[in-house]
Amino acid sequence: MKKKIESLIDKYGLTHLKQELIDTIFPCIKVVPKQMDTLSIGSSKMGGVPDVPVSFEYPTYEGNPLDFIAQFNLTDLQGIGMNHNFPDKGMLYFFYYGNCFEEEINHHEAGCVLYCDVSIEQLQRMDENLAKFTQCEISFELTYKLPELFIEDEEDSDRFLQLLEELIPDHYDNHQLLGEPFSVQEDVFQEAGECIGANVNDITLLFQVDSDYQNCNMMWGDLGMLYFCIDNDDLKHHRFENTCVLLQTC
Repeated sequence: MKKKIESLIDKYGLTHLKQELIDTIFPCIKVVPKQMDTLSIGSSKMGGVPDVPVSFEYPTYEGNPLDFIAQFNLTDLQGIGMNHNFPDKGMLYFFYYGNCFEEEINHHEAGCVLYCDVSIEQLQRMDENLAKFTQCEISFELTYKLPELFIEDEEDSDRFLQLLEELIPDHYDNHQLLGEPFSVQEDVFQEAGECIGANVNDITLLFQVDSDYQNCNMMWGDLGMLYFCIDNDDLKHHRFENTCVLLQTC
């Protein structure tokens, strides 16, 4: 992927900015969903219903159950080729309460991330009639991207946007772990920093969930994105309850 980025820089006539652009390349983990009617308990997935321990307390917001977004079997992230502070094993669950963009909400409560250090044998599947989104098996792939950059020269800026469009086609399946978020509106890390009281340089993108009607039947506002962000120290100590959840829409 790094070689592809270098070739695209040349293709779009940005060779004079090549080293500057190469220096901004960052690694991240692409989340690839695939609709699957049947999945074994404990599989990493988006949509459907979670596989949880018997003692699991389903999260709510103002008395209403949150929507299940995804679960990661963290053993699937081992050997991915990228350093991270996720636990080595166990299940990580992501939830969010509807499309709360225009509502005054508490971002610590309207969405949440829960971690359970359990084995697959300790899990049971919830009632599948409770599913809101289409169940998809997911796989994880190490990839490299360029961030959104401000380029003062208008012609260079236009060519850079064309490069990004070819590098990351807008198929509304830009699901991602770690790395730089793709901000639909204001800078995601800046907004998250205000939410959790952290410096923008001390925040990790846990999970970026794109609007994806083709696979998971998820839609965030008007083709927006959902972001789960956490302070680096909280991630290091696995305090996932401190995650901030944001929704940005076009």
